[in-house]
Amino acid sequence: MKGRFREYCDRDLAALCELFARADSHDGAARALGPEAADELPLFAFAPRYPLGLERGLTREEVRSRLGGRLAEVERLVLVTGEDAVVDACVTVYPVGSEASWMLDWVVDPGRRGTVAVDGIVQAGLDRIQHLVSEGIRGAAAECSVEARGLREDEEVMAGLRRAGFRAVRTFVIMACELGSAPTALQSEECVPEGISLRSYRSGDGPAWIAAFNASFSDHWGGFSYSDESWARHASSPRFREEISVVAEAGGVLAGICHCAPSLNPREEGLAHLHILGVRPEFRRRGLGNCLMEEAMGRLRESGFKRVELDMDSLNFKALPLYERLGFREVEGITIYRKQLTV
Repeated sequence: MKGRFREYCDRDLAALCELFARADSHDGAARALGPEAADELPLFAFAPRYPLGLERGLTREEVRSRLGGRLAEVERLVLVTGEDAVVDACVTVYPVGSEASWMLDWVVDPGRRGTVAVDGIVQAGLDRIQHLVSEGIRGAAAECSVEARGLREDEEVMAGLRRAGFRAVRTFVIMACELGSAPTALQSEECVPEGISLRSYRSGDGPAWIAAFNASFSDHWGGFSYSDESWARHASSPRFREEISVVAEAGGVLAGICHCAPSLNPREEGLAHLHILGVRPEFRRRGLGNCLMEEAMGRLRESGFKRVELDMDSLNFKALPLYERLGFREVEGITIYRKQLTV
């Protein structure tokens, strides 16, 4: 690799935009965070393939809210390499919740993948994380975990991460279903357990929805929870539409939730993401998850969507028969790698 990675600065704005445009055109991954002003970038440097989770089509507002206080120093989290006002690669590091957990991601110009080595990319990211953490702890010995992602079939990335001491810990499978043959809402109503009704999300459902989500995912690996503030941001985003967010109500309690979101990428018109499917533990093993999905898929079709995708955690293998029965098929796999880093 000719050039070394260095910290992003304002003069890289146009070149970084062009890098993402080239990568987007080549890979087809949604990176729809093009800046309207200089202070919006490097926000979209945090949206390489499947940013900050596995969601595509994130808005700048959502990225901003997730970065929180880090936004003010965001330039220190983005590294670039290249010459003559051209950026060949961009490396992004960011803390996930605390200084003890970090994510490492990158984008490389499709035409430069033969010269910008994975080993150099990964090492640049690890060095930056070490530097940032050591500043925060003022030289005291500490450890942090670093996660990185790679397409399951990308042998070059997998080999590079293994050489750097990463190990595979988890896989997410992207599954898709064409909605032309999706069940109708009427069919889903026929399977609803007694005492439970399905309906659309309503504006006053926020507290009950948060409680249902947190209860449904409390036993999930690395579980995530919503607060009033984080849910308010999510519910006000352009990706949230009440008519395709389904809830199962039982005696004033939300027993289950199924939230879908449209893709905001203009090239993915007609595509929706089945973003969240959760059932409270006390309502499981009654077929409620199946009913929620059928209802949501029927509503998506009636709303004009042609295709729906979902992300399946490999640790949730028990859900695979349900997805396959509804017509979902695997289209892509993403492996999560982790390394313990001593600072």
